Amino acid sequence: MSKVTLYLMRHGQTIINKAERVQGWCDGVLTEEGIEVAENVAYALRDIEFKAVYSSDLGRAIKTARIVLKENRNSENVELIELPELREVYFGKYEGEKEIIMMNDILRHLNLKEIEEIFKFSDSGRAFTDSCAALDETGKAENYDQVIERIMKAVKLICTKAEDNGGGNVLVVVHGGILMNLLENLDKNLELTGIDNSSISLVEYENGSFKVVSVNDMSYYKNGLEIRKTLKTL
Repeated sequence: MSKVTLYLMRHGQTIINKAERVQGWCDGVLTEEGIEVAENVAYALRDIEFKAVYSSDLGRAIKTARIVLKENRNSENVELIELPELREVYFGKYEGEKEIIMMNDILRHLNLKEIEEIFKFSDSGRAFTDSCAALDETGKAENYDQVIERIMKAVKLICTKAEDNGGGNVLVVVHGGILMNLLENLDKNLELTGIDNSSISLVEYENGSFKVVSVNDMSYYKNGLEIRKTLKTL
């Protein structure tokens, strides 16, 4: 079977990220800094041949994916595929709320004092996501099982399709919360405390199995920044 390498990228920083508000299915445009960082990552990825490119159907992910595609020199004929299954976690009543308010509610729900204590749970993603769902009186916020079922269905579909087409590299632009839950589900030994905007996490898929290779890697940003500096001096 042909190996598939997923380049899982979090979208660039948005105005809602900057304001430190909860951003699930609500959507904010990229900040100037967010665009700049995403462009640097795009330069670092420009010589990688992507057999396919996916993003969630939210604007911030679409914009980021298009930035990468624009600079890529080996994926001219690849079209961006938008999938609603790749959306961020839906946070119900907390959508657009100040992050600190949601976090304090979750801490009280879990009888904890500090945010860092959540990450000491053996399954911190479940603890966080299920707490948010339990606190949402609208009954619409997603719980952990719903999130994992949704994202795993999408990722398996992406991987099997790529595998049928000979394997190779696939870019998938998603979101911080959904990415943390996905990676922790694929590797139970991971202890994540966050995913940076425009970071890259690598996951390999072969013979029906997933392997997490790297997580929250910002070296692509640094490498792209150096490439752009060099090009300006030529």
